[in-house]
Amino acid sequence: MQSLFSLASFSELRSVTLPVRGLAQLQALRIAFPRATPDRLPEGKLPRTYTSKPLVSFNGDAMFGELAIVRWLERDGWEAVWVDTFHGGKFWKAMPHKSSPVRLPPVAQATFDAIKRANGGKTSGSFDVMAWRGQDSAFFEYKGEADVSNRNEARWIEAALDAGILASQLRFVVHPANG
Repeated sequence: MQSLFSLASFSELRSVTLPVRGLAQLQALRIAFPRATPDRLPEGKLPRTYTSKPLVSFNGDAMFGELAIVRWLERDGWEAVWVDTFHGGKFWKAMPHKSSPVRLPPVAQATFDAIKRANGGKTSGSFDVMAWRGQDSAFFEYKGEADVSNRNEARWIEAALDAGILASQLRFVVHPANG
């Protein structure tokens, strides 16, 4: 994860109010990924819920910010996916118009399923990126600078903690508004 962390202009703790446990303190990394040109996929390439998302650049390739996080984690030997719950619970390793969803390996799937069970069988609020290396896992939520955690996300964080995930395994990547 060192490669991703080295991109951060700063790191801070962000407080999230959980439904039962109260406050959770999660690390937030401020990272300004380079913007891609053009900064959006052309209309009609994918549904509008995809084409409205800004694109960033990783090694000259245009991709969503969630996939840039995946690429930086892979650089350090982690496996990772973008957890796309908005479009039916798909896991992506590459842009949706250039690839197919992937299946999680058994250990990662068991971790994801444990959190989902603890969240009442729901994936809503799931962090955007899931990463694993051996038995270790990490989760990253990609946010704009002004975004705050909503009720579904707070429930998912609490479910992750209830499923045995440590707060130190849950992080935010915050993209600055002018970045």
